[in-house]
Amino acid sequence: MVGLKSLPESVLLGLLGCLICAAAGASIGYGFGARYTEATFSGRIDRLKTEHAEQARLAAEESRVQLLQQVERANQAEALLLSQQAGHDQDHQQLQERIPHVTTVYRPAPAAAPVVIPRCVFTAGWVRDFNLALGAGLPAAKVGTEAASAAQAAWPAPGTDAELLESGVTQADILAYAQDYGRWARNNLAQLNALLDLQKD
Repeated sequence: MVGLKSLPESVLLGLLGCLICAAAGASIGYGFGARYTEATFSGRIDRLKTEHAEQARLAAEESRVQLLQQVERANQAEALLLSQQAGHDQDHQQLQERIPHVTTVYRPAPAAAPVVIPRCVFTAGWVRDFNLALGAGLPAAKVGTEAASAAQAAWPAPGTDAELLESGVTQADILAYAQDYGRWARNNLAQLNALLDLQKD
């Protein structure tokens, strides 16, 4: 093998020139390749960013449209519920206006003249059992023992003479209570139906 020292100086300079040219070419090639790669991937990254931004915009728009639809459905359900409750209030008012007429006189026969309704007595025990049948007066989980005891103490115990005393409740009172209870039940049913309708959508 020939050593580098034994080569003529012109060959060494030629080799050195080739090495410098090769290094320069490699450097130029590397720079060109790096710029080409950067330009290629930069374009792809920009396209991906644009696509992602568009997808995010479309998703946000779809969410906004769905939210607006839900708000509109909720507003319609509320309007319907308020309309139904107003109708219940109107029905209740009309029924209340008729209480004196239907609880003070009656006709004993179709062609007979109206006469005063005989006095109707509701005992204290009857009123107690009426309230218990509707759940008014049953101890609730949230009601303290003092409140439950006070409610029960206000009523006569079953089987005592006190439960047979007159309560003072009239037919008109019971009819008014039934009307209030009916309006309350109808409003609750309308509210439940409105909530169920919202859940369907």
